[in-house]
Amino acid sequence: MMEMNRYTDYCGQMKQMEQREGNRERVQILCCRNIFWEKLFWMAVFMLTAFLMMGGRQKIYADSVYGFLVPDASSTYLTDSDIAGMSAQTACYAKNEIYARNGRLFSSTELQDYFYSQYWYCGLYDPSEFTQNMLNVYESANVDLLDAKEQQMGGYTLDTEAYDYAELYQYMDSVYYDGYVDPDTYIFYDSDQRYISEAEISRLSLQELNYAKNEIYARRGRMFSSQELSDYFSLKNWYYGYISPDAFSDELLNSYEKTNAAALYAAEYAKASGGYVTDQAGYDYGAIGSYTEYDNYVPAASDFIIWDSNIRYLSAEEISGMSLQQLNYAKNEIYARRGYVFQKQELRDYFNSKYWYYGTLPLAQFSPEVFNDYEAANIALLEKHEYARSANGYQLY
Repeated sequence: MMEMNRYTDYCGQMKQMEQREGNRERVQILCCRNIFWEKLFWMAVFMLTAFLMMGGRQKIYADSVYGFLVPDASSTYLTDSDIAGMSAQTACYAKNEIYARNGRLFSSTELQDYFYSQYWYCGLYDPSEFTQNMLNVYESANVDLLDAKEQQMGGYTLDTEAYDYAELYQYMDSVYYDGYVDPDTYIFYDSDQRYISEAEISRLSLQELNYAKNEIYARRGRMFSSQELSDYFSLKNWYYGYISPDAFSDELLNSYEKTNAAALYAAEYAKASGGYVTDQAGYDYGAIGSYTEYDNYVPAASDFIIWDSNIRYLSAEEISGMSLQQLNYAKNEIYARRGYVFQKQELRDYFNSKYWYYGTLPLAQFSPEVFNDYEAANIALLEKHEYARSANGYQLY
């Protein structure tokens, strides 16, 4: 079954596929006959359930909203009550955040500096190139609502001498409590989503190489026998250690993590024959840096199959030379740009390798209304050519 069938009815078909997959999965629980171990088993189940309901879910949500004033503005209509606590500055920034999420650059130094500091931001389009048609129906309505809120609060003047961003982060704190997962609390924030390059690894000290390697394990819940590592990761609000070192398996890691852990291990032992020795007297964490690269990322047209498919109508002539796979990927690129979480492994692997991609909307929350007029028309055109080329379209693995 295709990842995206004809987009007008793909939701129903995907749900059927998920139901079929779910019917083949069964969770088997082995009960211990010994009373002591049985009690211990259920205690562990209880603790893990609590973790998933509280910490685990909070972490996932915090990951998706970090750095956003209005995280759902592209897929839901905001209400007056949603923005009741906003000041004029916050409303102004929230309004421009919607433009920023669609790749707009800003003539205001204040706004441009702020959005450049957000890991999710990819500025692509000069203000003169950006039009309201690039927004979907949710975004257009939310821009109007936030603009009205800003004016109601007296308006906000950009680029004054004394501007700062403290109020914005205070607002995020008040709305999303203490659930932020700051990318700068990681050595490599995205080591589970991409392959770290040799150039990046070469910048790390011996201690950082060891910590970056163990950060990959820590992200998966591994506990540490080293007091130094245990204390370090306990300082991170994203860390929940619940798997003992003996019980931990590399099978819990995805392909990015396995490759990155191996590369970091090799670099660590190349730098010192015995690697970094933990728990030595006088260790500290002051020299551990963060090497998240989002702020330095400058997106280019080459990062996309069709980089501007969200701001103009494609023609049949320009896509006539595309392969079947390219047509499918170009179509799904439009979904990816809107944050769709893909079901097919092939598409997950492909788009997770792109810096600009952040999957935030699973099938159950995704609606074709997130597309602007250009995107909707281009999806239809690409799909038409894909299925004209092959009756079953491109077969994803």
